[in-house]
Amino acid sequence: MITIDLHGFTLAEAQTEIPRDLENAYLKQEQVIRIIHGQGKHSEFFPVIKSFIRHWLAESEFAKKKIAAVYRGEDGSPYTLPNAGETIIVLKIGAEMIPSDKTPIIEVDQEEAREARRNAKAIRADHLRVARRRGPRSSR
Repeated sequence: MITIDLHGFTLAEAQTEIPRDLENAYLKQEQVIRIIHGQGKHSEFFPVIKSFIRHWLAESEFAKKKIAAVYRGEDGSPYTLPNAGETIIVLKIGAEMIPSDKTPIIEVDQEEAREARRNAKAIRADHLRVARRRGPRSSR
């Protein structure tokens, strides 16, 4: 498995890096690629690079022709533990394909923990929206 680490990249840099690195991995016959894009906690409104990666993997011609499977990090994969800051890609290399029975298995405890994180994130986002509507607090 090779790793593409996009920490510290701008969106423009990621947009040029990903297609180039994935094409190189395909030419080198690498089957499993780990893209570390981060969770997007430093983005102002939403995870910019993570969103771009996920959209590109769903829509690009490269993805349609050469990608066998995409595993969202938060769901886990047959190759790694759950991590919302990464995406795992399996390329179509020759006759070797990932069997369809290798879908990630999520246990109930993991699903409950993920749901709790989603709820906590939604509450934080609501608090932030309310705080922005109120404006800055005056100092006393």
